[in-house]
Amino acid sequence: MSVQILDIVLYSHDGRRRALPLKAGRVNVITGASKTGKSALIDIVDYCFGSGECRVPHGPIRQCVAWFGVRLQLTSGQAFVARRCPPPKGASSEDFFIATGSTVDLPSATELRQTTNTEGAIALLTSWVGIRDNLHEAPPGQKRPSLSATVRHALALCFQRQDEIIRRQQLFHGTDDSFFAQALKDTLPYLLGAVDDDHVRKQAELRRLRDQLRTVERRLAEIAALRGNGATKADALLAQARDAGLSNAMTTSWEDTVTALRAVARTPLANVDVTLPDGSEFARLSTERAELLETQRRLRADIDAARSFSKDEKGFSREAKEQKARLATIGIFEGGTPGHTCPLCSQELPETHAPPVVAVLQGALVDVSMRMESIARVEPQLEHAIGELEKRLHEVHRSLTKNRAQMEAVRMANAAVSEVQADSARKAHILGRISLYLESMPDVPDTKELEEQAESLRAKCKQLEEELSDERVHEQLVSITSRLAERMTEWARSLELEHSSSPLRLDLKKLTVVADTLDGAVPMARMGSGENWVGYHLIAHLALHQWFVQRSRPVPHFLFLDQPSQVYFPPEKDVDGSMGLVSDDDRLAVSRMFELIFKAVAEVSPGLQVIMTEHADLGDEWYSEAVAERWRRGLKLVPEDWPREGADE
Repeated sequence: MSVQILDIVLYSHDGRRRALPLKAGRVNVITGASKTGKSALIDIVDYCFGSGECRVPHGPIRQCVAWFGVRLQLTSGQAFVARRCPPPKGASSEDFFIATGSTVDLPSATELRQTTNTEGAIALLTSWVGIRDNLHEAPPGQKRPSLSATVRHALALCFQRQDEIIRRQQLFHGTDDSFFAQALKDTLPYLLGAVDDDHVRKQAELRRLRDQLRTVERRLAEIAALRGNGATKADALLAQARDAGLSNAMTTSWEDTVTALRAVARTPLANVDVTLPDGSEFARLSTERAELLETQRRLRADIDAARSFSKDEKGFSREAKEQKARLATIGIFEGGTPGHTCPLCSQELPETHAPPVVAVLQGALVDVSMRMESIARVEPQLEHAIGELEKRLHEVHRSLTKNRAQMEAVRMANAAVSEVQADSARKAHILGRISLYLESMPDVPDTKELEEQAESLRAKCKQLEEELSDERVHEQLVSITSRLAERMTEWARSLELEHSSSPLRLDLKKLTVVADTLDGAVPMARMGSGENWVGYHLIAHLALHQWFVQRSRPVPHFLFLDQPSQVYFPPEKDVDGSMGLVSDDDRLAVSRMFELIFKAVAEVSPGLQVIMTEHADLGDEWYSEAVAERWRRGLKLVPEDWPREGADE
């Protein structure tokens, strides 16, 4: 059971006390005539709960009352909260009296004194309701400050004043103020339970982890910058040290380079060799260049010789082919036995007259054919050899290009160093630059541990971001409003409200009730008749409070309704509270409305308390049993004989 009201108490200026007793976990009805103080009850409770302004109407109540008080039933124990009535021209008072215990008796007027102020009272009431640390941060791009829900925000869901319960543009108490309406929108996710009680702890944890992650990433970035940009400088310094003869270390990593530089920096200046540079590096490069040029010349000569041989071979091949073709076309070996046929007339020749040139021609043809076959075998090998020579020549060209660049670099370095005029000064200059670099360089730790820490922090941040994401909160709100919509639609049909044939829902962004009709969404502001507006106020607040009770949400478990029957039973029809002047249809509608209230309270008993102020006084037993007091025939909230402040003066 969250906070419920056991008594509403008033203290007069002369020390008298007036208590209105109420029952926790039930419907309480205060019925009576007009101008008896019924509507002031909400303002009194609101004032005792830390309102910034006393909205109790000016007149007999403000003039006759010195202190307003409420006795509360808490989850564990009871509390009494009293607040001094402000002076005639004052808006409020900072004087609060608070007493707590397992049970608390109503104090006498003489016991009342200031024990805390408004801020302290709100803090206590907020804790009694069950509101834990919470924080709503505005979305990116919005400038409104962060907001923590307090009992003041929760009370917007607990009060329905006479002029609010009938208003079609306003569903919740106090939301005619746009700033407070926005504050309620921001705190509703927490009050409804879409944001759990650990939300603030998780937000704080996320902020802490992000701060740690930024620190680690900044440290890693600094080291990366030092190792990245610094590596080039460190390598350059070590190269200069090698060229000056101060080191012969060759390194592959930044750490090794720094270690080598530290070793160079420890070299005593007195031990530095003062001999002039021998130019050994430039001499080596010059020798290398001369060898490369000689290799280049030799390869070019070999390539030219090979290409010349290939050209001669191809010329011989063409000539031999031509000679073979000539011999083949004569046909001197066809049509007869070689040596017995005339090559001109094809007649048989005597053996004694065979021409000796035939054998010679035959031998020449065989020799030409053999030479052509040899050339055909050698030609591919010659082309391959030329290709290999050209490949080696290309590699020599590349080596010459690299050699030229290195010689130019050494030449430029020697030119810059030559300005120092002496090798000892050059070496001292290099040692000084190395020392300055090392002194200005912070110690660079091993980044493995930092990287593992950063990865762990990123994983934790990602998990918390998912748990705290707006998408997850939105999903929870959609689920909650869907559950509420079921009860609202069911109750709207029992009250026979307009649009009850369509699904109804709470629009938490616009703080209103919406009917999803076939023609589109119809908000409460576009629905007609006071009966519907009152009905939709009732079903929305009853559904919310049942949810608060069932889910143990930190909202006071009482609902204050001021004259919900006013559209059926206006004050001018009130004679003695009976509804004799009301039509049968209106009496039936009022009965359905009250029955719904009693039913909703009974379904979650004793978790919800409803306090109604009414003109109507039904004769039904269930209604009469709920009547706390009847204010008629002179009985009012403030007794007639109470003195008014300043009346004796």
